[in-house]
Amino acid sequence: MSSQKQFPHFMLKEIYEQPRAVMDAIASYLSPESQQKALEDVRLSDEQIQQIRKINIVASGASRHAGMVGEFMFERLARVPVEVDFASQYCYRDPITEPGELTILLSQSGTTADTIAAQREAKAKGARTVAICNVKGSPITKESDGNVYTHCGEEVSVAATKSFTAQLIALFALAMHLGSVRRSLTAAETRQNLDDLMALPQKVQQVLETDEQTKVLARQFEEFNSFMFLGRDISYPIALEGALKLKETAYIHAEGFPTGEMKHGPNALVDENLPVVMILTRDRNDPEAAIRHEKSVSLLREVARRGTKVIVLANPDDADVRQAASHIIPVPSVLGLLLPVLEIIPLQLLAYHIAVLRGVNVDHPRNLSKSVITE
Repeated sequence: MSSQKQFPHFMLKEIYEQPRAVMDAIASYLSPESQQKALEDVRLSDEQIQQIRKINIVASGASRHAGMVGEFMFERLARVPVEVDFASQYCYRDPITEPGELTILLSQSGTTADTIAAQREAKAKGARTVAICNVKGSPITKESDGNVYTHCGEEVSVAATKSFTAQLIALFALAMHLGSVRRSLTAAETRQNLDDLMALPQKVQQVLETDEQTKVLARQFEEFNSFMFLGRDISYPIALEGALKLKETAYIHAEGFPTGEMKHGPNALVDENLPVVMILTRDRNDPEAAIRHEKSVSLLREVARRGTKVIVLANPDDADVRQAASHIIPVPSVLGLLLPVLEIIPLQLLAYHIAVLRGVNVDHPRNLSKSVITE
Protein backbone atom coordinates (compact mmCIF):
# COMPACT_ATOMS: atom_id res chain seq x y z
CA MET A 1 0.00 0.00 0.00
CA SER A 2 0.97 3.65 -0.35
CA SER A 3 3.07 5.16 2.39
CA GLN A 4 1.70 7.62 4.94
CA LYS A 5 3.65 10.48 3.27
CA GLN A 6 1.22 10.45 0.35
CA PHE A 7 -1.76 11.20 2.60
CA PRO A 8 -2.35 14.27 4.76
CA HIS A 9 -3.98 12.19 7.51
CA PHE A 10 -3.94 8.62 8.76
CA MET A 11 -7.71 8.44 8.43
CA LEU A 12 -7.58 8.99 4.66
CA LYS A 13 -4.66 6.55 4.35
CA GLU A 14 -6.63 3.90 6.24
CA ILE A 15 -9.75 4.48 4.15
CA TYR A 16 -7.60 3.84 1.07
CA GLU A 17 -6.15 0.70 2.64
CA GLN A 18 -9.56 -0.96 2.69
CA PRO A 19 -9.21 -2.94 -0.56
CA ARG A 20 -6.06 -4.52 0.88
CA ALA A 21 -7.65 -4.99 4.31
CA VAL A 22 -10.67 -6.72 2.78
CA MET A 23 -8.42 -8.85 0.57
CA ASP A 24 -6.24 -9.89 3.53
CA ALA A 25 -9.30 -10.73 5.64
CA ILE A 26 -10.77 -12.87 2.88
CA ALA A 27 -7.44 -14.61 2.29
CA SER A 28 -7.25 -15.54 5.96
CA TYR A 29 -10.65 -17.29 5.83
CA LEU A 30 -10.54 -18.83 2.34
CA SER A 31 -8.01 -20.89 0.44
CA PRO A 32 -7.72 -20.65 -3.37
CA GLU A 33 -7.92 -24.44 -3.69
CA SER A 34 -11.11 -25.18 -1.76
CA GLN A 35 -12.54 -21.63 -1.60
CA GLN A 36 -13.30 -22.35 2.04
CA LYS A 37 -11.34 -23.37 5.10
CA ALA A 38 -12.28 -23.66 8.72
CA LEU A 39 -11.93 -20.58 10.88
CA GLU A 40 -9.02 -22.07 12.75
CA ASP A 41 -9.30 -20.16 16.02
CA VAL A 42 -13.08 -20.36 16.51
CA ARG A 43 -12.61 -23.61 18.45
CA LEU A 44 -16.26 -24.67 18.28
CA SER A 45 -16.95 -28.26 17.25
CA ASP A 46 -19.56 -29.03 14.60
CA GLU A 47 -21.77 -30.50 17.32
CA GLN A 48 -21.52 -27.31 19.40
CA ILE A 49 -22.37 -25.18 16.36
CA GLN A 50 -25.37 -27.34 15.52
CA GLN A 51 -26.66 -26.98 19.08
CA ILE A 52 -26.52 -23.16 19.17
CA ARG A 53 -30.01 -21.90 20.06
CA LYS A 54 -29.31 -18.18 20.04
CA ILE A 55 -26.51 -15.74 19.26
CA ASN A 56 -25.88 -12.61 21.32
CA ILE A 57 -23.68 -9.93 19.75
CA VAL A 58 -22.22 -7.44 22.21
CA ALA A 59 -20.08 -4.42 21.33
CA SER A 60 -19.75 -0.64 21.54
CA GLY A 61 -19.49 2.22 19.05
CA ALA A 62 -18.63 1.30 15.47
CA SER A 63 -18.16 -2.34 16.48
CA ARG A 64 -21.78 -2.47 17.60
CA HIS A 65 -22.91 -1.17 14.20
CA ALA A 66 -20.87 -3.97 12.60
CA GLY A 67 -22.60 -6.37 14.97
CA MET A 68 -25.99 -5.08 13.83
CA VAL A 69 -25.01 -5.96 10.27
CA GLY A 70 -23.92 -9.34 11.61
CA GLU A 71 -27.43 -9.91 12.94
CA PHE A 72 -28.73 -10.04 9.36
CA MET A 73 -25.86 -12.29 8.29
CA PHE A 74 -26.33 -14.90 11.03
CA GLU A 75 -30.10 -14.99 10.79
CA ARG A 76 -30.12 -15.32 7.00
CA LEU A 77 -27.13 -17.63 6.54
CA ALA A 78 -27.14 -19.73 9.72
CA ARG A 79 -30.85 -19.41 10.62
CA VAL A 80 -30.15 -18.61 14.28
CA PRO A 81 -32.03 -15.90 16.22
CA VAL A 82 -29.75 -12.99 17.12
CA GLU A 83 -29.87 -10.21 19.70
CA VAL A 84 -27.48 -7.24 19.54
CA ASP A 85 -26.65 -5.35 22.71
CA PHE A 86 -24.58 -2.39 23.89
CA ALA A 87 -21.60 -3.71 25.84
CA SER A 88 -22.07 -0.88 28.34
CA GLN A 89 -25.65 -2.03 29.02
CA TYR A 90 -25.17 -5.79 28.92
CA CYS A 91 -23.79 -6.43 32.41
CA TYR A 92 -26.19 -4.15 34.21
CA ARG A 93 -29.52 -5.47 32.94
CA ASP A 94 -28.92 -9.06 34.13
CA PRO A 95 -29.29 -10.48 30.60
CA ILE A 96 -31.05 -13.79 30.05
CA THR A 97 -28.08 -15.66 28.61
CA GLU A 98 -27.86 -19.42 29.04
CA PRO A 99 -25.82 -22.49 28.12
CA GLY A 100 -26.41 -23.42 24.49
CA GLU A 101 -26.06 -19.80 23.40
CA LEU A 102 -23.12 -18.15 21.67
CA THR A 103 -22.03 -14.65 22.62
CA ILE A 104 -19.93 -12.82 20.03
CA LEU A 105 -17.87 -9.88 21.28
CA LEU A 106 -16.48 -7.30 18.85
CA SER A 107 -13.57 -5.08 19.83
CA GLN A 108 -11.04 -3.56 17.45
CA SER A 109 -8.35 -3.22 20.13
CA GLY A 110 -9.30 -6.15 22.36
CA THR A 111 -8.96 -3.91 25.41
CA THR A 112 -12.44 -2.32 25.47
CA ALA A 113 -13.38 -2.40 29.15
CA ASP A 114 -17.15 -2.71 28.91
CA THR A 115 -16.90 -5.39 26.21
CA ILE A 116 -14.52 -7.47 28.36
CA ALA A 117 -16.93 -7.08 31.27
CA ALA A 118 -19.78 -8.27 29.04
CA GLN A 119 -17.69 -11.26 27.97
CA ARG A 120 -17.18 -12.27 31.60
CA GLU A 121 -20.90 -11.90 32.29
CA ALA A 122 -21.79 -14.16 29.35
CA LYS A 123 -19.26 -16.81 30.40
CA ALA A 124 -20.53 -16.69 33.98
CA LYS A 125 -24.01 -17.49 32.69
CA GLY A 126 -22.75 -20.50 30.74
CA ALA A 127 -22.60 -19.15 27.19
CA ARG A 128 -19.69 -19.86 24.88
CA THR A 129 -17.90 -16.75 23.64
CA VAL A 130 -16.13 -15.84 20.41
CA ALA A 131 -14.19 -12.59 20.07
CA ILE A 132 -13.81 -10.75 16.77
CA CYS A 133 -10.68 -8.65 17.18
CA ASN A 134 -7.74 -7.15 15.32
CA VAL A 135 -5.08 -7.76 18.00
CA LYS A 136 -3.84 -11.25 18.78
CA GLY A 137 -3.01 -11.80 22.43
CA SER A 138 -5.21 -8.91 23.61
CA PRO A 139 -7.19 -9.38 26.85
CA ILE A 140 -10.49 -10.16 25.13
CA THR A 141 -8.91 -12.87 22.94
CA LYS A 142 -7.23 -14.51 25.96
CA GLU A 143 -10.54 -14.87 27.80
CA SER A 144 -12.70 -16.02 24.88
CA ASP A 145 -13.52 -19.62 23.97
CA GLY A 146 -12.61 -18.83 20.34
CA ASN A 147 -11.45 -15.96 18.16
CA VAL A 148 -11.83 -14.57 14.67
CA TYR A 149 -9.02 -12.16 13.82
CA THR A 150 -9.73 -9.35 11.36
CA HIS A 151 -6.17 -9.07 9.96
CA CYS A 152 -6.52 -5.41 8.93
CA GLY A 153 -3.18 -4.16 10.30
CA GLU A 154 -2.55 -1.18 12.54
CA GLU A 155 -5.19 1.55 12.53
CA VAL A 156 -3.88 4.87 13.90
CA SER A 157 -6.84 7.20 13.40
CA VAL A 158 -9.35 7.13 16.25
CA ALA A 159 -12.30 6.83 13.86
CA ALA A 160 -12.71 3.22 12.74
CA THR A 161 -12.51 2.78 8.96
CA LYS A 162 -10.65 -0.29 7.69
CA SER A 163 -11.16 -2.07 11.04
CA PHE A 164 -14.92 -1.65 10.59
CA THR A 165 -15.00 -3.16 7.10
CA ALA A 166 -12.70 -5.97 8.25
CA GLN A 167 -15.16 -6.76 11.06
CA LEU A 168 -17.94 -7.04 8.48
CA ILE A 169 -15.88 -9.57 6.50
CA ALA A 170 -15.14 -11.54 9.69
CA LEU A 171 -18.84 -11.64 10.60
CA PHE A 172 -19.78 -12.79 7.10
CA ALA A 173 -17.12 -15.52 7.14
CA LEU A 174 -18.26 -16.74 10.57
CA ALA A 175 -21.92 -16.70 9.49
CA MET A 176 -21.00 -18.71 6.38
CA HIS A 177 -19.11 -21.21 8.55
CA LEU A 178 -22.06 -21.64 10.90
CA GLY A 179 -24.49 -21.90 7.99
CA SER A 180 -22.35 -24.57 6.36
CA VAL A 181 -22.07 -26.65 9.52
CA ARG A 182 -25.78 -26.27 10.33
CA ARG A 183 -26.68 -27.11 6.70
CA SER A 184 -28.87 -24.03 6.37
CA LEU A 185 -27.03 -23.17 3.15
CA THR A 186 -27.17 -25.22 -0.04
CA ALA A 187 -23.99 -25.93 -1.98
CA ALA A 188 -25.14 -23.53 -4.70
CA GLU A 189 -25.83 -20.75 -2.18
CA THR A 190 -22.43 -21.29 -0.59
CA ARG A 191 -20.69 -21.10 -3.95
CA GLN A 192 -22.52 -17.91 -4.96
CA ASN A 193 -21.79 -16.23 -1.62
CA LEU A 194 -18.11 -17.13 -1.86
CA ASP A 195 -17.88 -15.87 -5.44
CA ASP A 196 -19.37 -12.52 -4.35
CA LEU A 197 -16.97 -12.37 -1.43
CA MET A 198 -13.95 -13.01 -3.64
CA ALA A 199 -15.01 -10.22 -6.02
CA LEU A 200 -15.41 -7.71 -3.19
CA PRO A 201 -11.90 -6.13 -3.02
CA GLN A 202 -12.17 -4.93 -6.62
CA LYS A 203 -15.56 -3.36 -5.89
CA VAL A 204 -14.16 -1.67 -2.78
CA GLN A 205 -11.53 -0.14 -5.06
CA GLN A 206 -14.30 1.07 -7.37
CA VAL A 207 -16.06 2.83 -4.51
CA LEU A 208 -12.85 4.65 -3.57
CA GLU A 209 -13.04 6.29 -6.98
CA THR A 210 -15.92 8.39 -5.64
CA ASP A 211 -13.42 10.30 -3.48
CA GLU A 212 -13.34 13.40 -5.67
CA GLN A 213 -17.12 13.41 -5.83
CA THR A 214 -17.45 13.25 -2.04
CA LYS A 215 -14.90 16.07 -1.76
CA VAL A 216 -17.11 18.27 -3.98
CA LEU A 217 -20.17 17.34 -1.92
CA ALA A 218 -18.29 18.17 1.27
CA ARG A 219 -17.76 21.73 0.05
CA GLN A 220 -21.50 22.06 -0.59
CA PHE A 221 -22.51 20.65 2.80
CA GLU A 222 -19.77 21.75 5.23
CA GLU A 223 -21.82 24.62 6.70
CA PHE A 224 -24.70 22.46 7.90
CA ASN A 225 -24.68 21.59 11.60
CA SER A 226 -27.07 18.66 11.60
CA PHE A 227 -27.61 15.67 9.28
CA MET A 228 -30.03 12.76 9.03
CA PHE A 229 -28.98 9.35 7.70
CA LEU A 230 -31.51 6.79 6.49
CA GLY A 231 -31.08 3.12 5.65
CA ARG A 232 -33.49 0.21 5.30
CA ASP A 233 -32.96 -3.40 6.31
CA ILE A 234 -29.22 -4.27 6.47
CA SER A 235 -28.34 -0.69 5.46
CA TYR A 236 -29.81 0.78 8.66
CA PRO A 237 -26.66 0.01 10.71
CA ILE A 238 -24.64 1.75 8.00
CA ALA A 239 -26.84 4.83 8.42
CA LEU A 240 -25.93 4.74 12.11
CA GLU A 241 -22.23 4.30 11.31
CA GLY A 242 -22.30 7.11 8.75
CA ALA A 243 -23.83 9.40 11.37
CA LEU A 244 -21.23 8.32 13.92
CA LYS A 245 -18.37 9.11 11.54
CA LEU A 246 -19.69 12.64 11.06
CA LYS A 247 -20.06 13.13 14.83
CA GLU A 248 -16.59 11.80 15.60
CA THR A 249 -14.62 13.54 12.89
CA ALA A 250 -16.47 16.79 12.10
CA TYR A 251 -18.25 17.47 15.43
CA ILE A 252 -21.57 17.67 13.60
CA HIS A 253 -24.82 16.43 15.11
CA ALA A 254 -26.09 13.50 13.05
CA GLU A 255 -28.71 10.83 13.58
CA GLY A 256 -29.41 7.58 11.81
CA PHE A 257 -32.90 6.09 11.38
CA PRO A 258 -34.46 3.12 9.63
CA THR A 259 -36.01 4.52 6.44
CA GLY A 260 -39.36 2.97 7.28
CA GLU A 261 -39.51 4.86 10.58
CA MET A 262 -39.48 8.31 8.98
CA LYS A 263 -43.25 8.79 9.20
CA HIS A 264 -43.22 7.77 12.86
CA GLY A 265 -41.60 10.96 14.09
CA PRO A 266 -38.31 11.89 12.36
CA ASN A 267 -40.20 13.37 9.37
CA ALA A 268 -41.02 16.40 11.52
CA LEU A 269 -37.34 17.40 11.50
CA VAL A 270 -36.98 17.48 7.73
CA ASP A 271 -36.70 20.88 6.03
CA GLU A 272 -34.27 22.82 3.86
CA ASN A 273 -31.85 23.18 6.80
CA LEU A 274 -31.42 19.45 7.49
CA PRO A 275 -29.55 17.50 4.80
CA VAL A 276 -30.59 13.86 4.45
CA VAL A 277 -28.26 11.05 3.40
CA MET A 278 -30.24 8.09 2.03
CA ILE A 279 -28.81 4.64 1.35
CA LEU A 280 -30.78 3.26 -1.60
CA THR A 281 -28.62 0.41 -2.85
CA ARG A 282 -30.24 -2.99 -3.34
CA ASP A 283 -29.59 -6.62 -4.16
CA ARG A 284 -31.14 -7.17 -7.58
CA ASN A 285 -31.37 -10.92 -6.96
CA ASP A 286 -33.66 -10.43 -3.96
CA PRO A 287 -37.33 -9.87 -4.91
CA GLU A 288 -38.10 -8.50 -1.43
CA ALA A 289 -35.39 -5.87 -1.92
CA ALA A 290 -37.29 -4.51 -4.94
CA ILE A 291 -40.35 -3.88 -2.77
CA ARG A 292 -38.31 -2.16 -0.07
CA HIS A 293 -36.51 -0.09 -2.69
CA GLU A 294 -39.75 1.16 -4.24
CA LYS A 295 -40.94 2.38 -0.84
CA SER A 296 -37.63 4.14 -0.20
CA VAL A 297 -37.68 5.88 -3.60
CA SER A 298 -41.19 7.11 -2.82
CA LEU A 299 -39.88 8.67 0.40
CA LEU A 300 -36.96 10.19 -1.50
CA ARG A 301 -39.37 11.96 -3.85
CA GLU A 302 -41.43 13.21 -0.91
CA VAL A 303 -38.39 14.58 0.93
CA ALA A 304 -36.96 16.20 -2.21
CA ARG A 305 -40.26 18.02 -2.87
CA ARG A 306 -39.83 19.85 0.43
CA GLY A 307 -36.62 21.46 -0.75
CA THR A 308 -34.45 19.19 1.41
CA LYS A 309 -30.91 18.60 0.19
CA VAL A 310 -30.50 14.84 -0.26
CA ILE A 311 -27.35 12.80 -0.87
CA VAL A 312 -28.19 9.32 -2.17
CA LEU A 313 -26.07 6.18 -2.31
CA ALA A 314 -27.45 4.04 -5.14
CA ASN A 315 -26.52 1.50 -7.80
CA PRO A 316 -25.18 3.26 -10.92
CA ASP A 317 -28.00 2.09 -13.21
CA ASP A 318 -30.90 3.06 -10.92
CA ALA A 319 -33.07 5.22 -13.19
CA ASP A 320 -35.71 5.88 -10.51
CA VAL A 321 -33.13 7.38 -8.17
CA ARG A 322 -31.52 9.44 -10.95
CA GLN A 323 -34.89 11.06 -11.69
CA ALA A 324 -35.53 11.92 -8.04
CA ALA A 325 -32.14 13.01 -6.67
CA SER A 326 -29.49 15.52 -7.73
CA HIS A 327 -26.63 14.27 -5.50
CA ILE A 328 -25.95 10.57 -6.20
CA ILE A 329 -22.90 8.57 -5.16
CA PRO A 330 -22.67 5.31 -7.18
CA VAL A 331 -22.17 2.02 -5.36
CA PRO A 332 -21.58 -1.19 -7.36
CA SER A 333 -24.07 -4.05 -7.17
CA VAL A 334 -23.16 -6.97 -4.94
CA LEU A 335 -24.79 -9.63 -2.77
CA GLY A 336 -27.15 -7.88 -0.35
CA LEU A 337 -25.35 -9.11 2.78
CA LEU A 338 -22.09 -7.57 1.49
CA LEU A 339 -23.55 -4.20 0.45
CA PRO A 340 -22.65 -2.60 3.83
CA VAL A 341 -18.93 -3.04 3.05
CA LEU A 342 -19.36 -0.81 -0.01
CA GLU A 343 -21.95 1.59 1.43
CA ILE A 344 -19.85 2.77 4.35
CA ILE A 345 -16.86 3.92 2.29
CA PRO A 346 -18.44 7.03 0.68
CA LEU A 347 -19.81 7.97 4.10
CA GLN A 348 -16.31 7.68 5.62
CA LEU A 349 -14.96 9.89 2.84
CA LEU A 350 -17.75 12.44 3.22
CA ALA A 351 -17.16 12.72 6.96
CA TYR A 352 -13.41 13.01 6.43
CA HIS A 353 -13.62 15.81 3.86
CA ILE A 354 -16.20 17.81 5.83
CA ALA A 355 -14.04 17.49 8.96
CA VAL A 356 -10.94 18.72 7.11
CA LEU A 357 -12.86 21.70 5.70
CA ARG A 358 -14.03 22.56 9.22
CA GLY A 359 -10.48 22.42 10.57
CA VAL A 360 -10.91 19.40 12.84
CA ASN A 361 -8.01 17.14 13.81
CA VAL A 362 -9.50 14.10 12.08
CA ASP A 363 -6.99 11.58 13.42
CA HIS A 364 -7.37 12.60 17.05
CA PRO A 365 -10.84 14.10 17.68
CA ARG A 366 -11.39 15.81 21.01
CA ASN A 367 -12.49 13.76 24.02
CA LEU A 368 -12.00 10.44 22.19
CA SER A 369 -9.36 7.72 22.36
CA LYS A 370 -8.58 4.70 20.22
CA SER A 371 -8.93 2.23 23.06
CA VAL A 372 -11.59 2.72 25.74
CA ILE A 373 -10.00 1.00 28.73
CA THR A 374 -12.30 2.40 31.45
CA GLU A 375 -16.09 2.32 31.74
